[in-house]
Amino acid sequence: MRNMKKKHLTITFSLLIAAFLVTGCSGEIYASTGWPGLTVHEGTAYLAYDNHVFAVDLNSNGTEKWRFPEESEARITFFAPPTITPDGQLIVGGYNNVLYSLNPETGQVNWEFTEARNRFIASALATHDGIFAPDGDKNLYALSLNGELRWTFSTEKPTWARPVAQPENGNIYLPSMDQRIYALRSDLNVFEPVLLWQTEKLGGAIVGVPTLSEDGILYVGTFGRMMYAIRASDGIILWQTETDGWVWDGPALASGRLYFGDLDGNFYALNAGNGNQFWKLSPEILDGPIVGTPLVANSTIYVSTESGSLYALTTDGSIRWSQNVGGRLHAPPQIFNDILLVTPTRGDNHLVALNRNGGILWTFSP
Repeated sequence: MRNMKKKHLTITFSLLIAAFLVTGCSGEIYASTGWPGLTVHEGTAYLAYDNHVFAVDLNSNGTEKWRFPEESEARITFFAPPTITPDGQLIVGGYNNVLYSLNPETGQVNWEFTEARNRFIASALATHDGIFAPDGDKNLYALSLNGELRWTFSTEKPTWARPVAQPENGNIYLPSMDQRIYALRSDLNVFEPVLLWQTEKLGGAIVGVPTLSEDGILYVGTFGRMMYAIRASDGIILWQTETDGWVWDGPALASGRLYFGDLDGNFYALNAGNGNQFWKLSPEILDGPIVGTPLVANSTIYVSTESGSLYALTTDGSIRWSQNVGGRLHAPPQIFNDILLVTPTRGDNHLVALNRNGGILWTFSP
């Protein structure tokens, strides 16, 4: 059965990852195609997919407000979810090695950062201190809010995931495919990075955004088939729990529980305090690999699978409903008011809106 699962994963993810080379647990992944990146802000969905970034009005059943660029250019593609800065810029990285600042109302370019040497696969982190943009060239670029480079921090492997910030102390935590988490100061008044600590190698590449709790615990999954709890103050591992498959993205944290899936199609509910398992759904219950972080809202867990299904689960693991939207679902589901939003890959629609009972309300396909 395990060999069949591995064969299935090899076939499906070969459509998404152009060159996917793994030696043991090193997680050496050199190129990626990707899937849609979605960010929802104040009634607008900003969708980065293929040759455009789209602004979609969620208050008018998915009307397109603008697209960037207006005309497709073969050399420009986008997949990382856009980022809204505290001063109201829309930051999006391209596969042409350029980081763009756009006006979120019009899509016009404010500025461009062009010093990266590889693709922007991850989203940028934006704080009041500045913009922190991981790149496939193994660097984290720290920029002022007007796009000026202040410092660069290098890791041993590419960075595919957005860092997370801890507002209380101004620290940021960077996951890397070199199997480590790095803690850095977000101070841009210095011209070189300040490294506070780094973890030991965690046994597998990290390609998902860690989840940071209010009490300062980082939760991160790896390609080493493990979920970790790491103390953000010093990088000490508090507990680790083995999973059946690789964990792509970070877990959802709600009411002291962690909810996440793996690439074998298992879905887990763990105690956030000690890593003990409350329950697990097997691949025979759900219909495909789970890539994105689930969404927890109003005591319901929304889980998307690579087979194109969105599941609504109770907190005890029972299935309330499921809906197949076509294509494949890799990006996490999101919510606006009572509207659930998913972004299929290789489907007929770029964006699908559903009600809380799983009924499709409208679709966006430019």
